[in-house]
Amino acid sequence: MDNNTKATKTEAEATCIFNNGATMINKGFERAVELSKTSLDLAVEQNAEVLASVKKALKSSPLPGLFMFDLAGSAFESCVSLQKSLLDLAVEQNNAVAASIPQHGFDANNIKASLNTLVQQSVDRTVVAQNLVLNFAAKQTKTVAETVKQQPGVSGSPVETVTDSVQRGVDTVLAAQKEILNNATKAVKATAAKA
Repeated sequence: MDNNTKATKTEAEATCIFNNGATMINKGFERAVELSKTSLDLAVEQNAEVLASVKKALKSSPLPGLFMFDLAGSAFESCVSLQKSLLDLAVEQNNAVAASIPQHGFDANNIKASLNTLVQQSVDRTVVAQNLVLNFAAKQTKTVAETVKQQPGVSGSPVETVTDSVQRGVDTVLAAQKEILNNATKAVKATAAKA
């Protein structure tokens, strides 16, 4: 067997070993993510049961503001939904990384090109994740503001004015964060493209 045949065989064996290892790691990671999602679903169910029990126990009491329990339940469900979306993005990222290296072999130039592509994809996924978080924050703020304004005695009061002001402030901050994120994304992508 000549040296070229040995080198080709060695590279093929290394690729096969890498692919098998990556497949096993990916399967384990995906199972861990599914387990996490199941745990999150169970937490939502338990949270709903606890909140319903507390509301039922306090229903006959003179305490105002039981709507806050509904708000808390909704916030928790939204948070869990966001967590599950982020877990899905992590699975996508993990699969992309594992799939990219064996496609290009173990040549340094191919790996460099692959890594540049991965940086671009990673930035895109990070932007998606950040936007999920920002949209979640905007939705939660709007829900809280609307819920507070629907309470008896709030309409036309200073509480309504403050609630509107807080919501506008949060919306402004979130818009600024999105703009910063977009500018940072452009800069990272430009730098990666030059590498």
